[in-house]
Amino acid sequence: MGIPPALERGANRVDAPTRAHYGRVFDVAFCPWDESLIASAGEDEAARLWLDSGSGAGVSSYGVCRGHKDEVVRVSWHPTLKILATASADGSVGVWRVAQPGVEASATRLDPDSGATALVDKLEGHPDQVYGCIFVGDGEGGGPILATAAGTDLHLWDLERAAVVSKVGHEPIPVEAGSERWEPGFLFSLASDGGARNLLASACSDGAVRVFAHDSKASTAETVATLPLHSGALGCATTFLSGGNVLASMSTDGTVVFTDVRTMTPMTKVTSPCPTMGCCAVPSGGDGSIGSWFAMCGSDGIIRAIDVEGSSAPKVLNQATDQPVPLLCVAADHSGRRIAAAGKAPEAPQRTNGLGTLGSGGTSGIGDFGMLGARKAPNAAGIILWDAAGRS
Repeated sequence: MGIPPALERGANRVDAPTRAHYGRVFDVAFCPWDESLIASAGEDEAARLWLDSGSGAGVSSYGVCRGHKDEVVRVSWHPTLKILATASADGSVGVWRVAQPGVEASATRLDPDSGATALVDKLEGHPDQVYGCIFVGDGEGGGPILATAAGTDLHLWDLERAAVVSKVGHEPIPVEAGSERWEPGFLFSLASDGGARNLLASACSDGAVRVFAHDSKASTAETVATLPLHSGALGCATTFLSGGNVLASMSTDGTVVFTDVRTMTPMTKVTSPCPTMGCCAVPSGGDGSIGSWFAMCGSDGIIRAIDVEGSSAPKVLNQATDQPVPLLCVAADHSGRRIAAAGKAPEAPQRTNGLGTLGSGGTSGIGDFGMLGARKAPNAAGIILWDAAGRS
């Protein structure tokens, strides 16, 4: 299918948002039904929408999804309906209506839901922080089904009824005493094969990758494989490749394992030179189909991409700065022409007054607090865009 345009000739967009969220950005996602829209999830308890008018025209704020009480860690677009799901560390998932750009109306006091975005429902009752959400089809009544991952449980929600129709738990793999884990078996990601085999996959805190299968109406689900692919490491991300035949899983130690889901056997393993956190499939055919290109990001701020079918040489995307920020997430658009990534905020310049460094944990003892004892606001983090069409 060739090399995705963003990987072959993508250049940093200088008009990308530099102040997307206060604190870390945990997730980014291109809208499948309008590629001018981008969603991001942040530590500032909000998801934000961005309107990309094209290289040179700029990326502007389109809306803010507020209502969570803790950081928002995942965003997921419905493939056809104009709704967005936001998963939060507060244990809830927000479902938001998003207006088509160009037809949105301004919200008013009498009609607060007439703006670019509005909260439709809030799915509560998860056992823990929600680290995965993805739309997986339509239910018996025709309403969308949303899969969520929280704690050690997978939930299938029928949004027509705002009710759980299926729940799947699991027993964690025993880990060594003293190992640095959140909780054994915690689901840290959720990826779908796009309906190829109705599979979902999650990288977990016990180093296992758990694969689930749901029926055609996504009314029931079950665990079909528990793969101990990242023993001794913290699983952090999953994505499907090659038409859903290959599952890529990643752990924070930089290990990536590619598994053939037709046989549930590992194919190959690669290791990044730095700790990794985010990954995605990068389409190359122009029709949005899941191809063989895999991109990952990590603490050194570099996007590394490889063709799992081995027909092309690896590709690298660098930030256009001498001080790249560590990256936590990466996403590609439907055409493979743009790649977005985000993560931590740039380090603020240190200021001193003869008593040590202020507001940076220096010898003054002030640390994260200001002179009057108020906690210092986090620095702003941006979104980085590589665009095959833009070299501005």
